[in-house]
Amino acid sequence: MNASHLSPRSAEASGDKIGELVSVLTDMFCRSGKAERERVSAVFSEVLLKVLDRLEAASRGVLAERIGAEDRVPKPLLKKLASDEELDVATPVLLNSPVLSDEDFASIVTEVSNAHMLVMCRRRPIRPVLTRALAERGDAEVLRSLTRNHAATLGGDTFDLLVARARKDENLQEALSERPDMPVSSAERLVPFLSRELAQRIRDGSKNEALVNAIATRTAREVEIQLREFSGAASKTQQLIDSAIDGKVPVDVAVSAFADKERAFELAQLLARKVDWPENVVVPLVFRDDEKPLFVLCRVSGVSNEAYGKVVRMRSKRMRLSSATASESMRRYQELGPGEARNAFIAMAKKLKLPANL
Repeated sequence: MNASHLSPRSAEASGDKIGELVSVLTDMFCRSGKAERERVSAVFSEVLLKVLDRLEAASRGVLAERIGAEDRVPKPLLKKLASDEELDVATPVLLNSPVLSDEDFASIVTEVSNAHMLVMCRRRPIRPVLTRALAERGDAEVLRSLTRNHAATLGGDTFDLLVARARKDENLQEALSERPDMPVSSAERLVPFLSRELAQRIRDGSKNEALVNAIATRTAREVEIQLREFSGAASKTQQLIDSAIDGKVPVDVAVSAFADKERAFELAQLLARKVDWPENVVVPLVFRDDEKPLFVLCRVSGVSNEAYGKVVRMRSKRMRLSSATASESMRRYQELGPGEARNAFIAMAKKLKLPANL
């Protein structure tokens, strides 16, 4: 059967004949070789576009499955299928078509549902023209799915749009935090929206270097404000301790600030609150000759090697320790692992009849 003979028949076809006609023409198209397909495709598209609206959804779905991933299918037909209101019909084209470009998909975003856009978000890769369109039109679920597709290239303006829409959406914030390609400017805009818990998780393990740095910079600015009158204001000191206990400020930041300013009593206050021990037990440990109890309290409180180095400098200055002694102190602290420190802390607590709640 010659494809050109089918076009007039499409106008005459009705009922069951439409499905039969589409099936015959689709078989002819799919079996055609490369050279023949160029000739057949125009008629194929012309006929199907005339009858597509009269074809049942199940038959349209079969058609989309058969040609969705084929090349050399005319774009008008594919666009029609991609924007079909039945998601089962549109999905094979939205997900697999090698013919439609990202510009083509972007042009139909305004015509389809969020469910259709969710399917587009699964394409790999996705260029900026489409990611922008999806970010502008999609609902919260679409934005999260798009952001989590790391094969989708997000332009700077798209990142900014996603950040703005993430203001009250912690799931979207978390998805953004997992993007290592986030621009610094977008990261800085996102930080004020983050919850304390999410900010801590990002500091602990995110691959988003720009966001980690933005959080650190903002935290440093907040601590700087708190410490402007640090030397003479007990209230500022207490605010810093409270913030470290609440997790609003990293423990390292507070420990470093107290050690740099040789505020041993405040350092002890912080450690005492971290482990829920009385201050009069912890304060003497800061300048005790046997440094092991201080090692243990600092390690179980989450004090890093770098921050403890500042504690060592404070102790060395006050106790007039040699550089060799200071170096040995750092070596011993670095070798004390979290598990060993926890066991030692429990033993100390038991001996002193104090709580061991970590």
